[in-house]
Amino acid sequence: MTVDTPTPATRQQLYAVLIALAGDTLLLPNLAVAEVVARDAVQPDPRLPPWLPGLLEWNGRRLPVLRFEPLNRGEAASDPRRERVVVLNSNGRHLPSGQFALITQAYPHLVTLNRAALQPLPLRERDRPELLLARTRVANQEALIPDLDMLEAEIARALTTAGV
Repeated sequence: MTVDTPTPATRQQLYAVLIALAGDTLLLPNLAVAEVVARDAVQPDPRLPPWLPGLLEWNGRRLPVLRFEPLNRGEAASDPRRERVVVLNSNGRHLPSGQFALITQAYPHLVTLNRAALQPLPLRERDRPELLLARTRVANQEALIPDLDMLEAEIARALTTAGV
């Protein structure tokens, strides 16, 4: 049996996912994605703000469901037939489950990246810098790298305010 020894090039690779939103794309580490489920699994909760449209029963837990676009001052999508829900792993500092869900416009797309594939870009004027680590170009596509810890904190504050 042979074991491949990592080379400097393979140690620099990042396995990530591109997640389509309405008018934007998120770039996350592959390990952040736990599962993709159908949009109809989301249970609406009118006590929550519009960027948290409901809760998802998943593996015996109730996870908050995030619409990133309106939280980042953007427009939410208008075609629910294309929407999927991606369950994300977070650090669990603010949400006891250590997970939340995100409404997307398609299935996540797996990519393998290296430093040369990522080109930094300035944030857009409407972007909320406290929720983002960076905006970058991945090949020919622009993507946002969200701060999952800050998203988790924002979700936890909204849940507390709503009494959920």
